[in-house]
Amino acid sequence: MVSLQQRGFTLIEMLVVVVIIGVLLGITLLSPITGSLHKVVQGEASRLQVLFNQVRDKAAIENVYYGFSIDHEGYYRWWVLPANSREWVILDESPYQPYLMPESLSLSLNSLETSRPFEFDEESPSVVFHSDYQVTPFRLHIIPVENRKQSLYLITDGLSDIERVRE
Repeated sequence: MVSLQQRGFTLIEMLVVVVIIGVLLGITLLSPITGSLHKVVQGEASRLQVLFNQVRDKAAIENVYYGFSIDHEGYYRWWVLPANSREWVILDESPYQPYLMPESLSLSLNSLETSRPFEFDEESPSVVFHSDYQVTPFRLHIIPVENRKQSLYLITDGLSDIERVRE
């Protein structure tokens, strides 16, 4: 008797391989989409956190007051109250010039004391960085328009450092 050996793969083995390849391709193709939104939120949060820390130090070193606010158009603005002055001035120097967040993000600035949004005032900032290192307590919510679950908060009680917190 001659024994016949089968060579090759069965149909089930081929289907299993195709399904595994499909799952891996799906994960690979979807990762950059969700990851890029996360990177944008993290990047903007890092940028703001660095600017908050810089302006807090700058206020203490220069012995002047600085401010921060968000206008109705979505720009955030930096302010300064020059020494011997009673009027706030909007900063226009880099990196403190008015900045519009990417369209994929929105900002919400709330008072930590009252949990209500700050009202935009065209003549003064919502958050003040004092020369003695104190800050108006605030919660800045960075919200992705497409996926609110990816949002972050920047929070300070006015005395401690500005912290980044996930929702």
